[in-house]
Amino acid sequence: HLKFNNIGVEGGKALAEALKENKSLTSLDLGYNNIGDEGGKALAEALKVNKSLTSLALNNNSIGVEGGKALAEALKENKSLTSLDLGYNNIGDEGGKALAEALKANKSLTSLNLYRN
Repeated sequence: HLKFNNIGVEGGKALAEALKENKSLTSLDLGYNNIGDEGGKALAEALKVNKSLTSLALNNNSIGVEGGKALAEALKENKSLTSLDLGYNNIGDEGGKALAEALKANKSLTSLNLYRN
């Protein structure tokens, strides 16, 4: 778990790059790390190619609408993620609608937390 480490946007981007290559990590908790929308977008790109991660916690990261929409696009392609925590990220109506649309295509996700968005 990397929760509460304030890795910020650059840390989020660096982890996203690592996830593109990693083939063994199954669970990652990045809650409360202030990765912002740019970190969220970078992680979304990683989710499009990563095939091992099954659980990702991104709660309390200020991902916002754009980050939420990027993650929704990633969910359309990702086939391994079963649990995603996006609680407290201010993804708003647009991010929520994009995620709802993504769920129509995604067949692997079994748990999605959108608390207080």
